[in-house]
Amino acid sequence: MDVPGPRRWEYTAALRRLRIMLGELAEQTSQIVLDATTAVTGQADTAGVHTAVACLRGCCQNLDEDLVMLLARQNPVAGDLHLVVAGLRTATAVQRMAELADHIAATADRRAPAVVVPVGLRPTLTRLGRLCAEQASCLATAICADDPALAARQVTAGDDPIDRIHRQLMAILTDPGWPHGIQRAVDLALLSRYYERYADQAVTAARHLARLRWVPPLSDDPDYSDDLNNPDDQDNLDDQASTHTLSGARSKI
Repeated sequence: MDVPGPRRWEYTAALRRLRIMLGELAEQTSQIVLDATTAVTGQADTAGVHTAVACLRGCCQNLDEDLVMLLARQNPVAGDLHLVVAGLRTATAVQRMAELADHIAATADRRAPAVVVPVGLRPTLTRLGRLCAEQASCLATAICADDPALAARQVTAGDDPIDRIHRQLMAILTDPGWPHGIQRAVDLALLSRYYERYADQAVTAARHLARLRWVPPLSDDPDYSDDLNNPDDQDNLDDQASTHTLSGARSKI
């Protein structure tokens, strides 16, 4: 009977915590893009968006540092190394999604107190924002799913409607009969591009996740949960390893 050693338990616990944190950050980008969309289609305050993006950026940087530290301390190889590298790439994509939503809110700042989006196109931009938010939520689900491939496919499928709306908007903006002036056309072209890039980042992250199989739970034994929550308690981990090694030896006898 092969029993994971203390270092393996510590590695798995750290990876699980980082995975949960990454899923929470992806879910936060969903709300951020919705709030940014409200700002460009109405007159909502953008301060909350900028604050949330700054906070998320800091969390992503901390997550990157934790993943790099995991590489340095645990020296993972093969599939484990793939997991950590995919985590780094996914964190980068999530941070970029938040920054693109920040660009959307910044467009509202530049044109305040005027509303950026003309009345006739506000439902279209609102739908774009909602679709992007749904993609971010699907990405969060894929990160936290034991089998991320299925959820990742939902993220990829959600990209097609966003691409269609982007093409429709560009056709409207380049029509010779466009009645709202060059400045608004430029603003809307940039906004549409921000949404499209947001969706592309979600798809990029989902494709990394689709090739992964996350580390399975170590045990259903509640005693393990305490150890996983306290990975620095090396003595306790050593005792657990010794106990299970003896149990495995007895079972073979």
